[in-house]
Amino acid sequence: MTQKKIFYLTIVFWLLIFSGFIAYKEYTLMTGTEVILKTEPVDPRDLFRGDYVTLNYEISALDLEEIQAADPYFEYNDRIYLTLELEDGYGVPKKVYRTPPDDELYIKGTVKEVIYDWETDEDGITTEGPYSKELRVEYGIESYFVPEGRGIEIENQQWTGRKGVDVKVVVDKYGNAVIKSLLIDGQEVEI
Repeated sequence: MTQKKIFYLTIVFWLLIFSGFIAYKEYTLMTGTEVILKTEPVDPRDLFRGDYVTLNYEISALDLEEIQAADPYFEYNDRIYLTLELEDGYGVPKKVYRTPPDDELYIKGTVKEVIYDWETDEDGITTEGPYSKELRVEYGIESYFVPEGRGIEIENQQWTGRKGVDVKVVVDKYGNAVIKSLLIDGQEVEI
């Protein structure tokens, strides 16, 4: 094979990869269910990538004493499936699964931190454990890039006493989520 053919095949290969990634995200946006998630912006700037908002969702911290789990034993990097109930358009956590649930709206995530607890009897003696008490989860939608200068403005919205920043995401039937837009005080931000 000549150098020229190898060069062209390499270009075609990378174009197919990029096209596949874009098509996958577009498919999710076209076929998924729209859900609004409550957030807490954290850091508006990256020196190498420009302005962006790091998003920390309410569903990123799951207290397993409040949210039912099919199995309470989780470890770092475990895949989870969080079913969501829609309340006024907002996704509210319902139950945590290890495998995709049937016929329910769910979002797929990865456990990034586990806070453990142990079962003790009335004498304070550990009888079994540890079991997972709280999970920190990432869903792949934690960063959102914005035009230069808008990151700090969006971050400041959280602290002004208003409703704050929410994110409209689209979740497909496989639990994959894609950010569609940011909402400030319930209004879509034009970016």
